[in-house]
This record gives sequence, structure tokens and C-alpha cells, in this order.
Amino acid sequence: MYQSVGYLTSLGYLNLKGCWRLKILPRSICDLKSLETLNISGCLGLEKLPYCIGDMESLTKVMVDRIENEQVLSSIVQLKHVRKISLCGNTFYQNSSSFTFWHPPISSLISASALYWKRLMPKAFMDWRLVKSLELSDDGLSDRATNCFDFRGLSSLEELDRSQNKFSSLPSRIDFLPQLGTLSVVGCDNLVSISYLPSNLYHLNALYCKSLKRVRIPNQSKEELLIDLNVCPLLEEIQDIEGPNNIFWSIYVDFPRDSSNNFQKSLVEVLFVSLLHQNKHTHLINF
Repeated sequence: MYQSVGYLTSLGYLNLKGCWRLKILPRSICDLKSLETLNISGCLGLEKLPYCIGDMESLTKVMVDRIENEQVLSSIVQLKHVRKISLCGNTFYQNSSSFTFWHPPISSLISASALYWKRLMPKAFMDWRLVKSLELSDDGLSDRATNCFDFRGLSSLEELDRSQNKFSSLPSRIDFLPQLGTLSVVGCDNLVSISYLPSNLYHLNALYCKSLKRVRIPNQSKEELLIDLNVCPLLEEIQDIEGPNNIFWSIYVDFPRDSSNNFQKSLVEVLFVSLLHQNKHTHLINF
């Protein structure tokens, strides 16, 4: 019965999430010519993926959240046709000769994680030129680990989720993503500034960034732009908000009672000038 999965030739979605006793996937899984989505999140006992899985043309979405085995994670580099990859909740530390995952205290990230990402992910990113959506949330990534990423290989990336991580700023290389339209950094408590955003961006979700002080609007930004900065109590500055393309921008900001009056006043002035010059609507919501 274990090998009989290959007979399910019309199967489009295989959900093995939480099968912690599963050790290997059978070679016959590669015979599933209609398989589009594979979810092996939380398969803590999984030792390897069949090599042929990289040649499955129909397999375009893979969830590998909270996987422990380095060999399994390395094998996802083989996925030539994948469009969406989820690698959430994968934080590493070194134990003997192997890597495993844990959820560390919020105060620290073991440096081994940076070494792991540096070795694995740049190679993966260079091979994932077709990937359109990448989820890297809740990975405990610090600035050191974040700077190991070279996003330039992800030339087709449209959605990037880096929520609930520990970096204080985004890497400058992120502006090399020509197709990136949606960026999520929700709940990144250490994030202080957001700069170097790609001009194609139309949605920045930075809710609950408790240390965020500065946000720079992308140069030559699109006319339609949605920026959510609610529950960012230390926010002091939104740079380049007076750009020429701010016709249909929507910026959500809620100010706590002790927020800077100068910041509120500067935003009002910018928006007022925009309305006079363009006679169109630039929105500031929850002011």
C-alpha cells in the first residue's frame, strides 16, 4: 500500500502535514503526473525526498514548514518547476554533525543558522527563477542570517513573506526583485527601517513592527500603492511620500496619544500640497 500512491495518477494535492513518523517518500510519488501541491510540513522524521521529485513538472507548490532534516531541505533545491515555497518556522542550531530546528528564546539566534542559510539558500535562490511566492516567516532570522540571502536569482518573485523575524533592516539587494509586488514584515519587533524597496511594489504590510521608525517609499513607485503601518508606535518618518506618483496611494497609520505632533503635522502638509497640485486623492487612514 505504501508504494501504491503512484497509482493515484489524478491526485492534485497530497497533504502529509504532521506525519511525524514518516521517514521517506516512495519513488512512486514521481509518477503522480497531476500532483500540483505537496505539504510535508511538520514531518519531523522525514529523512529524504526521492531524487526524481525535481523533475515533476506539475509540482508547483511545496510546503516544508518546520522540517528538521538538512538533507530534506537541501533536496528542495532540486524543485525546478516550483512556483510557491513555504519554509516557515525553520530556525537552526548545530547538534553534533547535523542541523536541527528549535524555537529559541526571543533574545538570541545561534550563529549556526546564518552559516546554514549561507550554504543552502543562495544556491536555491539561483535555481528558483520561476518561484513567484516565498514564505520565510517565523524563522528567527537575524541581520546576520538575512544578509546571507541573495535575492537576485528570484527574478520572478511576486510575493515575499518575512514576518515575525528578528532583523533590524531589510537587505539592500531586495530592490533587485523586478516583479515583487507584495512584501510582508508583520510582527518584526526589531525592524527599525524599511528602505531599498523595488519600484514595482504595490503592497507593504508592516503591521505590529514595534521598533519601526522610518519607511522610504520606493523610487518611481507605482500609482497604486498600499502601505499598512498600523500599530507601529515609534514611527517617525515616511520618506518620499511627496513623490509625483502618489495619486492613488493608501497609507494606513494609527498614532498613539504620545506620538510626535511634528510627524503628524508633516504628513498633513505633504498630503495637502499633493491635493493642491494634483486635485486628486491621496489617502491617509486612521489619522
